[in-house]
Amino acid sequence: MFAIAKTSFPDSRTVDVPVAIAALRRLAPRCQAGARLDLFRACAMLSTRAEVASQAFAEAFLRGLAVALGRAPVLHQPNALELSFDEAWISSLLAAARRGDQSSVHFLLASRLPRHVWRQIGWLAAQVARRSDRL
Repeated sequence: MFAIAKTSFPDSRTVDVPVAIAALRRLAPRCQAGARLDLFRACAMLSTRAEVASQAFAEAFLRGLAVALGRAPVLHQPNALELSFDEAWISSLLAAARRGDQSSVHFLLASRLPRHVWRQIGWLAAQVARRSDRL
């Protein structure tokens, strides 16, 4: 199970948006403006930086996804009414990582990303999932 943020709209509708996706939506503009990321270097640096881990892992995850996908993942504005395909995929990946469901994690990574980035993106996803309550 994962945390859900209630998003209210002027016409009184609410949408269930996973908390991790809401946090990634807020971080996305800064990550898209940053320089390209070397996944091996980012993972090596992050593995020893516990004091800034939550946000740093989320930023590295988003920037790494942009490199792996060849484009920035589509993340809607924080109060958007629906999830994009990329957001739904990320949410599924984080939920599988949180459950420890390695088969689902592997399937999701293989369905969208080149093989050479599976390990790094999978590790970053696991770290984001583990720390999503602190984002």
